[in-house]
Amino acid sequence: MSQRFARALALFDDCVALPAAARSAFLADLADRDPETHRALTTLLDSDGTLQDAGEHDPLPFASLDALHRDTLTAGGQEAAPHGSAEADARVGSRLGPWRIERALESGGMGTVYEAWRDDGQYQQRVALKCMRGELTSPRLIESFRREREALAALDHPGIATLFDGGIEAGGYPWFAMRYVQGAQMDAWCDARTASLRTRVALLVQVCDALVYAHQRQVLHQDIKPSNLMVTDEGQVQVLDFGLTASLAASDAVPRLAASDGYTAPEALSGALPAVTMDVWSMGVLMYRLLAGALPHASTRLLSTVLSQDKDQAPRMSQLAEQGAAAQAQCRGFGTPRALARALSGDLDAIAARCIARTPGQRYASIDALRDDLQAWLERRPVEARGGGAAYRGLRLLARHRLAALLTALTLCVAAVSLGMLVRQERSAAHETASNLALSQVFERMLGNATLSGLGDTPMSSGALLEDTERQVRALPLQDHPVVLARGLSMLARNYSVVGDYDRATRLAAEAARLQGDDPSGLATAQATLAALLNLRGRPRDAQAAAQEGLREMAGADILPPRLQLLTELARSRWDLGEHDLARHTLDQALALAGDGHLPSAQAELLTLRGYWNTRLVRFAQADDDLRRAIALAAPAYPLVANEARRLLAQNLLVQERIDEGRRIAEALLADYRLRLGDSHPLVGRAWRVLANLQCTGGQLEACAVSIDQAERIVRLHFGEQHPEFADVLRVRSLLGVFGQSGQAGVIPALRRAEALLLAAYPPQHETIVRIRLMLARRLLSANPKERNESIALMRTVMADHAKGRLSPQPIHRITLAEGLLKRAGAGDLQEARALVEQNEAALRAYPPAYSMVFYNRYLLAYLTDRGGDPALADTLLARLATDIGENPATTNNRFVLRDTLMLRAMIALRRGDAPAARTLLADAVTRAEAMFGPDHQASRRARAQLDALDNTGTFELLR
Repeated sequence: MSQRFARALALFDDCVALPAAARSAFLADLADRDPETHRALTTLLDSDGTLQDAGEHDPLPFASLDALHRDTLTAGGQEAAPHGSAEADARVGSRLGPWRIERALESGGMGTVYEAWRDDGQYQQRVALKCMRGELTSPRLIESFRREREALAALDHPGIATLFDGGIEAGGYPWFAMRYVQGAQMDAWCDARTASLRTRVALLVQVCDALVYAHQRQVLHQDIKPSNLMVTDEGQVQVLDFGLTASLAASDAVPRLAASDGYTAPEALSGALPAVTMDVWSMGVLMYRLLAGALPHASTRLLSTVLSQDKDQAPRMSQLAEQGAAAQAQCRGFGTPRALARALSGDLDAIAARCIARTPGQRYASIDALRDDLQAWLERRPVEARGGGAAYRGLRLLARHRLAALLTALTLCVAAVSLGMLVRQERSAAHETASNLALSQVFERMLGNATLSGLGDTPMSSGALLEDTERQVRALPLQDHPVVLARGLSMLARNYSVVGDYDRATRLAAEAARLQGDDPSGLATAQATLAALLNLRGRPRDAQAAAQEGLREMAGADILPPRLQLLTELARSRWDLGEHDLARHTLDQALALAGDGHLPSAQAELLTLRGYWNTRLVRFAQADDDLRRAIALAAPAYPLVANEARRLLAQNLLVQERIDEGRRIAEALLADYRLRLGDSHPLVGRAWRVLANLQCTGGQLEACAVSIDQAERIVRLHFGEQHPEFADVLRVRSLLGVFGQSGQAGVIPALRRAEALLLAAYPPQHETIVRIRLMLARRLLSANPKERNESIALMRTVMADHAKGRLSPQPIHRITLAEGLLKRAGAGDLQEARALVEQNEAALRAYPPAYSMVFYNRYLLAYLTDRGGDPALADTLLARLATDIGENPATTNNRFVLRDTLMLRAMIALRRGDAPAARTLLADAVTRAEAMFGPDHQASRRARAQLDALDNTGTFELLR
């Protein structure tokens, strides 16, 4: 908007209130002082006069600010410059709060929206940052902008762009930052994908969900139209722009600042109190645009929000569709406009017509009621707006059960008694629908929408809340509908598994399986859920039996999703039983099915699982290939599936100590999760832990501390301190003590606590327990002899568990056991330690040459050579090792190994009587430690203490 129109709009209120003579004098004076503003104000006043002549009684029916700009020419007859382009350009590159503005995205009537990134060094995040237009000085406009910010602050829904931050610019204008939405305008999104009517109606249901949430919080949007509805690549609607919002609790009407072409309810332009029926009207017009490709009313050219004054009934959607272009029908999957019109006639026509009834009392009383009718259409149930009788409801029943309807029709030809059967079926279907609705209401009331969708901002459930929910589910009258009860119990089973109560989850899954009756799909799904829980609990044989039973139940039934789930769980159970080749064969079978069924999401998940297995088998290249293929398959439409593959790829790179590459992936993963899910979702917490692990291993200890603090905050919020997720927080936090950012005193107690938490949830052979036991064993190495023996015992258990799973021990396992044996130095210990180190020499060929365990294994081999009586050979091995590792100091582990290598060489030199050489080597160790870790790091302090000991006593001890 040009500045002259902003000034004209600010003067408009006062001008129209003046008597005719005073107004003429005011305009004459303005023409002398500011001709451009005079021309703009005159245009507005002329438009206002046109509307008054047409019969509108609103003294100020404001037009869309965007429309005014587009339809107005400069004095020279050329199109006006883009809204506030100079101001937008001036903001680019500047900062507001912690946000740096990168580029202008769009400029509307009241504000400009920019892409901005967090720029305070805390973390990376992209937002959409909306700023007040600087030339707008009207107090009403500023107040409207503030109302939008306050409305967003009160709303936290997956379908509404979340408010993150806000403030005041130097000039006193408000701004706010909200979720950046990567997607397309709703109508463009649908047209680009040739979206069917069902897809379009499903999107409308999503809009209704968001509006119901807003209305429950007394927020009326008042500007629902395609440009304020974005759809992400994965099909999630995001409601934007609450700039015209009003409070449903308001006792008087707030004058509108603008309205939108055809989408604004007529009573909203005549000063009516804010009402839900205004958003219902907008939803009806949106239906016309999205489904039929036309609007129900004409509008004037200049004041494009003012509806046609024709009081006759608006044409039906189907009428407009039949008169439309063939391209509109083809965009919706129909060959001709007539075919599209037939699909719209009936239920959809009735829903849309009820929305745009001229009298608000004839519209839907709530968005919730509109949503119910749209959902009923999707499910082929009777639509309330249709007002049909028994025949109509019977036809809806037939549409839902086409095969049953055909059989019923044949039976009707034989005997009229089938009419009674149809009525009974309808009643049964109605009862089942009511039961399903009652079940859904219990879950939504108790656990929120996240329970139903698996994602969202609702905090994950507590055990007590789940118990209460289970009591309410069992109290529902579902005796005649066991399949509905089974569905509820399966949902509860999944939620109990989230909070770590696998016993109850398994019992509920088993009960749900028994209630499924003869439905092959339901039985197969129930068995797949049961098998998954049994696999989680470390009962692979039982899981295998459950999966095989499910496959037998659906023999001959061509139902792909349950079959894929069962094959996946069968593959998992075979893997856990050590049948790796058979597991891979089963997984490949599932992959082939997913490919034949064109299911990229399922393919990606299966490739992710196979990539994880390849990492466990030390087949890093194959794992890398599988995980990257999974990301490529899932990223376009299934970003959360792709992110799980990214998480495992980052961990695969961590195992190989490709730290920089892994950290970049982890940072991108975290940024994407935060963008999609907000700052407190459990998946965001997990991503923080992955990043922290890579940061600690790479020596970025301060960044690691920040990351693990964020992870702990999220885990405490959702799970508390008794959940396996908290055990993983303790594990990653212990790395700070291991690598020297904090003291080591609390490391062993933290790891013991983590082990106890995991043992309460998983079987002893679970990989998370093995990982914790390895870390605990390494920390116990430096303790007293009793705890060294515990370290050796732990490592023997870890290696035995690997043997049970037919997996080779990892190099770090052999190294840790070898170190324990070296410290104990009992009968046969040195020989066993040397055998372990020599076995590692072959195993480490599968790892990158710069892998720290390659260097550490060489260090131990030199140490054993020295202990075996050949110090000269040991020194030669160490000198070569120091040169090689000095070229690869990327990881913290390598830096420790280099320090220890130099200190062992110093000890060998001291024993052969060359004290100057020993001191030189020890001083070199101190210098390198300080350069690598910093002078205050414990690694540097301990090395310096040994140098002081040599200077003061003539000897020192190796650091182990």
